[in-house]
Amino acid sequence: MMEFTVNGIVRQAFGFGNPNHAAALICALIPLCWGWKKYAQFGYALSILLIVPLAMTFSRTGAIVLAFEFVAYLLLSHRNLWKRFWLFAIVSILVFALVGIQSRFALDKAVTNRPQIWLAGLKLAAANPLGVGLGNSGKIASAFLLDGINVRTLVNSHLTLLCELGIPAAFFWFLFLFHALVNGYGKVPAVWCSFAGLCLSALSASVFDWPVLFDFREHGGLSVSNFVLSWLTLGLFVVSGAMLGVGGIRRRKVMLCTMSSLMLSCFVFVFFSNETPQIKDGLVVLNRHEKDKRLFLYDCHWNLRDVRQFVQPRTSAVIPVDSCEGLVSNVFPKTDTIVMFGECASFYTAFPNAQFVFVSPPEFIEFPPGTKKVYLKRYVEERFLQDVETDYY
Repeated sequence: MMEFTVNGIVRQAFGFGNPNHAAALICALIPLCWGWKKYAQFGYALSILLIVPLAMTFSRTGAIVLAFEFVAYLLLSHRNLWKRFWLFAIVSILVFALVGIQSRFALDKAVTNRPQIWLAGLKLAAANPLGVGLGNSGKIASAFLLDGINVRTLVNSHLTLLCELGIPAAFFWFLFLFHALVNGYGKVPAVWCSFAGLCLSALSASVFDWPVLFDFREHGGLSVSNFVLSWLTLGLFVVSGAMLGVGGIRRRKVMLCTMSSLMLSCFVFVFFSNETPQIKDGLVVLNRHEKDKRLFLYDCHWNLRDVRQFVQPRTSAVIPVDSCEGLVSNVFPKTDTIVMFGECASFYTAFPNAQFVFVSPPEFIEFPPGTKKVYLKRYVEERFLQDVETDYY
């Protein structure tokens, strides 16, 4: 599992794969310790103890969310809690200062890259209103919309859901959020603060990591503890939202939440561009109005970012989102030229009368008629190919 460090100090994740996800759960638990009718002192003491593991995550978002929850609870509770909460605030500041979390409040790539990633996600969602498929947003955005930035998700759970599952799913997700926040405002301050805190945490991190949550076999390549804790975080979020959404429902609130959800879901169309890749049946389609149409097939040793560099500017490209281990279950559109990477070169017999471009093909292959060019890796695959145009990359 990947380690996250700050100035040589390991950021603690407490069973999660990412410290920011641990911070989100801790921030959601802290308000639930406030305002107990029985054992109130124990609850406040427990919330103070939770500050220590929160600080050990070194999460900037966690510190900001905690401050938001602190202020929101004071405003919503309408109780004289200033003495207790001043103690909580002082202890929080001291713990954060001793750990050194203040050093993280600086402009670095983790901060400056986020707007670019979110903008790429908005463009991708606008071009694909029905979604790009679960787990595909990060690799498509990295390959075609981000320059030198490689991400697995869009570092925003709400935007990732919109981009991967589409506007219909996002509409109901936003409706759930808005209804819980509007209908539950002022009812149970502790639950409202916990729910709102998780909403904020999910804005700047993949707290709800959808590809991992629904990968019941391999858990996204992460630990079982991360999988279980991620589901517990989502479960806490859903239960809190349901508690806030039940009771006192009024037509005006429902209409307000519905219109807000619809407007937010459809806002992405502002970012629509014909240059943004479209996803159809598991295929990335680029420049679909161009005349020169090419199909790109690649094996497991290649990825979308690597393949992207071989797409010419004035070319209509069709590229599978995932590598092609076989052609049995794939139905590809008719194109002028087939570009084959690595072991996919052996599939040329499935495309009679086509023209071919091969990239790093196996040495044993016999190039068929219609081979236009072969690309070989410089200093690694330099070999003489008779009667075939060769170029090096």
